[in-house]
Amino acid sequence: MRKLAKTKSVALLTATLIGALALTSCGADGSTATPADSPLAKGASIVVPSDPGGGYDQTARAMEKVLTDEGIAKRVQVTNTPGAGGTVALSQYVQGNDPSDLMVAGKALVGAVLTNKADNKLSEATPIARLIGEYEVVVVPADSKFETLEDFLAALKADPGENPIAIGNQGGVDHQWGGILAQEVGVNPTDVNFVTYDGGAEVTTAMLGGRVAAGISGYAEFAEQVEAGKLKVLASSSDTPLEVNPDIPTITDAGYPDAVFVNWRGIFAPPGISESDRKDLDEAFKTMNDSEAWAKVRETNGWTDEYLGTDEFEAQLEKDEAEAETQLKELGLA
Repeated sequence: MRKLAKTKSVALLTATLIGALALTSCGADGSTATPADSPLAKGASIVVPSDPGGGYDQTARAMEKVLTDEGIAKRVQVTNTPGAGGTVALSQYVQGNDPSDLMVAGKALVGAVLTNKADNKLSEATPIARLIGEYEVVVVPADSKFETLEDFLAALKADPGENPIAIGNQGGVDHQWGGILAQEVGVNPTDVNFVTYDGGAEVTTAMLGGRVAAGISGYAEFAEQVEAGKLKVLASSSDTPLEVNPDIPTITDAGYPDAVFVNWRGIFAPPGISESDRKDLDEAFKTMNDSEAWAKVRETNGWTDEYLGTDEFEAQLEKDEAEAETQLKELGLA
């Protein structure tokens, strides 16, 4: 009888331990939780190198919700540090060493480093995960005289300086794609009147206020005003229709297949973090990327899945920095 009672006690203790272990890997709702020694276990911060409302800001705040809802991070605080196309935030960020202090950044910042002659490259931070891609769009006010991209590019060719284009930052993806479009119709990109703003919110305000003829950014930054009928999209930089709005003409439809262009955004940690922390962050963001919640975020914003883990992302970033330098020199933007 005592032997039976002892056996039951051992079984109960074993079951309790198994349950406790399960709770360390799953949240209360069944979501994946972060190991106790992970950089995200007690919470994290995400630096946004632009004003609120832009693509970086949208990405960071979407991550804030998914990371906490999925139990990957206890809490997440998002802070905005705008200036010089993101290079102000980068110069401050690479001085840190706390692996729970993260930064969202992307291809735009790679170009901004070059055009602003910044002291620090994005690759000085620790690449953790490339997450999403976003195609650019050319947008004009709803009452604009330009009905098609061809209309606008014809006017740009006739008088580049009199048709100002609002862009998100100097040398970033908006600027790069605008330069490519100019070259497509035989215009020197340096002759185009590009007007730089810190983020998509300011670009939208400039267009609605009649201060520029057009704007270039990712679709998500204009979506609300497009759906409200205040802005219209002339074309996307994609070669296939955008899932979020299939009615938008593609750049291939417009007759410029060589101008297909895609942006990306990812998450970074400070320089010099430990290999253990790097691995934990890699696994945490792989879990986030694979979640249904993040898939819904991508669908809602019209973002494509461009995921790369730490090693692959580091290698790709080096290639992107080299390609951006070549491209910006060719376009006269560096």
